[in-house]
Amino acid sequence: MLFDQIIGQEKTLNIIRSALGKGRVPTAYLFTGPAGCGRMPAALALAAAMNCESEQGPCGACQSCRLHETFAHPDLHIIRPLPGKRWIVIEQIREQVLEKAYLMPMRGRVSIFILDDAHTMYPNAANAFLKTLEEPPETSRFVLIAPGRDSVLPTISSRCQELSFRPLGRKEMITLLGRHGVGRDRAHLLASMSRGSMERALEYHRGEIPEKLAEEFEPLSKLTDADWGTLFGLSQRWGKSRQEAMQVLEFMAQWFRDMLILAEGGGEEWVIHSSQLPVLRGEAARLGGYSLSMVLETIEDTREDLERNANVQLSLDNMLIRIRRQGLLKENRA
Repeated sequence: MLFDQIIGQEKTLNIIRSALGKGRVPTAYLFTGPAGCGRMPAALALAAAMNCESEQGPCGACQSCRLHETFAHPDLHIIRPLPGKRWIVIEQIREQVLEKAYLMPMRGRVSIFILDDAHTMYPNAANAFLKTLEEPPETSRFVLIAPGRDSVLPTISSRCQELSFRPLGRKEMITLLGRHGVGRDRAHLLASMSRGSMERALEYHRGEIPEKLAEEFEPLSKLTDADWGTLFGLSQRWGKSRQEAMQVLEFMAQWFRDMLILAEGGGEEWVIHSSQLPVLRGEAARLGGYSLSMVLETIEDTREDLERNANVQLSLDNMLIRIRRQGLLKENRA
């Protein structure tokens, strides 16, 4: 991965290039920002640069860079939750960091340890890792990737130089999706749906999520005045798995956000699901900004409940009941 392949993060990348040029790369970086905005590609480019055989690395052509490109370099170590797991556990830190960080690099000048989703370290794993930062080895560098500074222990973040990565803009997303062979119209929709995250956009594209969620346009347009049987039927359909429920919640937030934009007089260029403008305009006028704000708050509450491992079915049932009642707020306030 080369720095010039990363789009939309010029300010942050210039800081990294400057540190490399001066030979002053800190012991530990903390890369913060939303998933899919370039944090991991930047970490990999930094790793390649530090062991590149060219003076102006990463060159992408030397043997060291090619090994980094295929994740085969013996001094590149990536630590993340194991498949099917949600946490980085202390055994991983011991085996992949503590046992290797104080050894001499096997091939390059330094060993690079990238902790992807560093905020998922168990407390005992984080404390074990902290000991390495307190007495850092001279020939090792660390890059922690997390959503924000507050998502990792203060004792860890205080020993890292934080670099923030911003969400990608719509034009940047469309450009990147085009590199992956996505047509322009579809790329425009995916860029709008994914909130600046390339990772989320590609996940939606490969899983044909726009097509699957398009089937929900009709039930969503009638959600606030549906009968209870219809609501509980939707809850069962949407609650087959936590992942599917989270995708539906994301889609619902976009749907009602579009309505709120129109209800508050916003321009159509800000609407994600522009193919449904007539329906969105009608519902926006019927419900009004106050009710729509309440609905969006309910959806966000439900998303947070699911992230805390609440029961999926009960959470969706409760959400739909609340939304049904909030749909009557404008009428009751009139």
